[in-house]
Parts: sequence; structure tokens; C-alpha cells
Amino acid sequence: MENNLAYFDIYSKRISFFFNNNEKIGTYFGFFLTILYILLSLILFFTYLFLIIKRKSAQVYDSIEYSNDTPFIEINPTLFYFAFGLNNPFTNKRFIDESIYYPKIIFLEQNSIDREFNLTKEKELEYEICQEKYFGEEFKHIFTDGELNNSYCLKDFNLTLIGGYKYNKMSNIRIILYPCKNSTENNNACKPQEVIDSYLNKGYFSILMKDIGLNPSNYSEPIIPTLQNLYTTLNQKFIVYYRITKIKTDVGLFSEKIEEKKYIQFQNKEDSFYIRNETEIITIDFELDEITQNKRGFIPKYQIFYH
Repeated sequence: MENNLAYFDIYSKRISFFFNNNEKIGTYFGFFLTILYILLSLILFFTYLFLIIKRKSAQVYDSIEYSNDTPFIEINPTLFYFAFGLNNPFTNKRFIDESIYYPKIIFLEQNSIDREFNLTKEKELEYEICQEKYFGEEFKHIFTDGELNNSYCLKDFNLTLIGGYKYNKMSNIRIILYPCKNSTENNNACKPQEVIDSYLNKGYFSILMKDIGLNPSNYSEPIIPTLQNLYTTLNQKFIVYYRITKIKTDVGLFSEKIEEKKYIQFQNKEDSFYIRNETEIITIDFELDEITQNKRGFIPKYQIFYH
């Protein structure tokens, strides 16, 4: 070993080269280190470039998991919004006329004791004629026909939806439509009963709701704004279920770094049942049902053929 080390000379024989007519002198070992440094720099550069290109062109895996946690989300008009009203049976256009019908929107909080829910809080929410700004630029076109200008919407709000019938507590939003009834409070402003009946006997209820779709192939913008439009005859009660969708995205470049965003997404409408009274036209409950978790990452192109 000592004999071998004796032959090893890190300074070695000098080499020279010329740059701009000036002689430069170095050693073989120094030359080797320079080449090694350049190679490592190129490897790091192209590795970084590959990772950037991979994010643009690789396939995205999208795994869905269900959570048993109690659903919980804070909502506002940007995240959750809907427009509703009755449709005129003679024009098939949505209309507002509180001399025929009027709405009431309630926020309810309930707790479960031995699987029996008891109301703990009830708050009436303000409503207004729908405003274009709450539906966003992507849905500006739905106002062109003016129909949503004849619809009711929640006034600016911040609420927290929690749980559902599967859990020990629940908070939800309820819409109730009532036929106009003459009284001293409304100065007997209702239309004649036969006119009210002509609208309510043949009319129907419609609601337009903001929703989202998912596009897992788009890594930077996976959310697609969409709309849900539901129609039903009157004298019905039904429940609209929403789920909380969590999107966990690996945004790390060289190591895993999870970024989580939370959305509320339409799930389904429960079959309605008939209301057997003359005081309500229709009742709709908005409730949470479950949580889904979408975890997203990349499959590099060179791995796609092995999956």
C-alpha cells in the first residue's frame, strides 16, 4: 500500500495551454477537478430542468380517500352561492313577486342526543336580489338573459357548516317558500287568491348553485368552476347534500411538500317527499355529508410505461 501511495502524485506533471496568447499552467489533477466540477454543475442543472419539464408534461396521479372526521367548513359567497326562485308557468322564466310568494332562509344548529337531533340555535338570514359579482367572471354570461336578476340570493354572509345526520352535531341552511297571505303586516298586499293559485298550481321551483369539478391532469389549477341547476315541482321537501373536498398537492421540488386546499362540492339531491300543508310551498335543506381527500402528485414519463 505504501509503495502504491509513493507513486501517486496529486501535483503530477504540469500541463500548459494558451488563452488569449497567454500561457496558463496547471496540473493533471487540477484539470481533473475542473472537469468534475463542470460535470456536476451540468448534472444539477439538467436535473432541475428535468423536474420543471416533468411538472409540465408528466401524468398526474390522483388518489381519493374518505375521511371519518366530522365535516367542517367556513363558507362565504365566493365558495358557496346559490340563486333560487319560482318559475312563472306562463313564461317559464324565474320571477320575484312577494304579492304571490316570499322566501325565508334560516341557519340551523342541532346537537344529537341518543341519535335524536335537538335544535340549539336558529337564525334568520338576510336575502337580496342576486348580484353578478358573487358568481364570478366565469359565469357572467348567465346574467345576459336577466333571469338571475329575478332570483333570490343570500346576502353577504360568513357561516360555518358542520357535520350532518351521521355525526353528533349539525349546522345547515334551510330555504322555505311561503304563499302570500293577507295580513296587517303586509297591508293586505297579496294578489287575489285565484291569481296566486294560478301561479302555484302550475309553477315549479328552480335553484342554480355554484359548484366545482376536478381536473387532475392540470396540476396548477385542478378546480373547474361549474354550475348545478335543479328543478322540482312545488309542495316538496328535499335535501341537497354537499361534501368537503380536500385537495392535497405535492408542491415540493426535490422532496415531498404537501399543500392542502379545501372546497365544498355538490354531491347529490335526496328524493323529495310531499308537503301536506298549505303554509309552505317548498322546503330545501343544504347539509354536509362527508369528506373526500384527493392526494395529487406526479408520475414521471419514464415511469408511465411501468405502471
